[in-house]
Amino acid sequence: MGVEALLLLCLLFTLLLFSFKMYKKKAQLPPGPTPWFLLGNLLQKNVLPLSRNYAKLFDKWGPIFTVWLGPKPMVVLCGYEVVKDALLDHAEEFGGRPALPFSDAVNHYKGKAFDLRKYMRIAVSNVLCSVVFGSRFDYTDQVLWEMLRIIEDFVSYFASYMGQIYNVFPKIMPYLPGQHKKIFGDFEKMYAYINERVESHRETLDYQDPRDYIDCFLMKSEKEQTNHEAIYTQEELIICVQGLFIAGSLSTSEVLGRALLVMARLPHIQEKVQREIDEVVGANRIPGMEDRVRMPYTNAVLHEIQRYEKGSLESFPRETTCPTKFRGYLIPQGTTVCSEIGSVHFDPLQWENPEEFDPGHFLDEKGQFRNRVAFMPFSAGKRACPGEALARMELFLFFSVLLQNFTFQLIGDAKDKDIFTLYEDSGLKTGDLPLKFTRRSI
Repeated sequence: MGVEALLLLCLLFTLLLFSFKMYKKKAQLPPGPTPWFLLGNLLQKNVLPLSRNYAKLFDKWGPIFTVWLGPKPMVVLCGYEVVKDALLDHAEEFGGRPALPFSDAVNHYKGKAFDLRKYMRIAVSNVLCSVVFGSRFDYTDQVLWEMLRIIEDFVSYFASYMGQIYNVFPKIMPYLPGQHKKIFGDFEKMYAYINERVESHRETLDYQDPRDYIDCFLMKSEKEQTNHEAIYTQEELIICVQGLFIAGSLSTSEVLGRALLVMARLPHIQEKVQREIDEVVGANRIPGMEDRVRMPYTNAVLHEIQRYEKGSLESFPRETTCPTKFRGYLIPQGTTVCSEIGSVHFDPLQWENPEEFDPGHFLDEKGQFRNRVAFMPFSAGKRACPGEALARMELFLFFSVLLQNFTFQLIGDAKDKDIFTLYEDSGLKTGDLPLKFTRRSI
């Protein structure tokens, strides 16, 4: 037998073995759309992205089904009751975090139209800088602009098909050309900059007067020096800081951008928000957090803006930490699990009219703000967003100040688009929002 024939035979045997393992695993998991060999459901537009297709999949397969990201299965949970049962009632079992090879690889590489988006991003990022570094950047500082560009490139790639393909084939992608090469190089620069700031903090550390997150981490690191597990290392600190900026700098500013688009699309709601701000705050001071309890309508509008987002946290799934019996299925340990938050926010059993934009979802019969158990924009359980409190504060303050001072209007083709389309068009993109503003005379 020739060498070529032997190699072909080995390849065929490997593919058959791979196929057998894949379909054996499929038999152990909840049902779902049939995956293609090797590619899974990646290129099936009637399956992915889930934010567009979960409703059809739910109708066909029920609230628990499996999709395949290449050869890797991901169990999807839909609807409030199922998601709550997993994230809160089975928090330990669903509390793992699966390996995300691309993210891990990055971490180990050392009256007129106006562009509001970039200034909202830098304003939100400056809040994080105050918490993490103990200081703010000037709005013209090129270091901060560069960090934001790096984060934007990373998040855009991570959420793209190529990002999914990297996570499916992490051993092959590093050898291929592509945008991921540039992102790795950019993160080396970001790593070096954060490392420089950490060293500066270490040299000026005052145990009696910690200035920020880095100081607190360094103090904890000193106390844990005898711990052989070495959790509080300098490398871990830098990775944590990178994670804080990735998670916090874009998400809040994106919600703010969408909030202004909704106000411009629904001027009657914008007017009602401004009326409440005028009555409670007036024109002689800026809104503060103490005003939120007296501004139930504004608070309800912000909550509804987040609820009405049909996207989800599917890019950041969880993982079962042990073999898990869940609603008639035995989900193997180490299985990736995605809670489709969009299905919770549009669950007809939890919301009076889920397909309509209605701030009344968060108001009681007396017009006072009410919380809803099926509101989960920051996820829930052990892996809920740790920056939720800060994000809520930022959203209320930025939104209130902007509506106190300006009225927003859509421009161009955006005037004819519905809210879902405006949300989709604005997501994680560069360039101006299709808005113009007019300063209010109060």
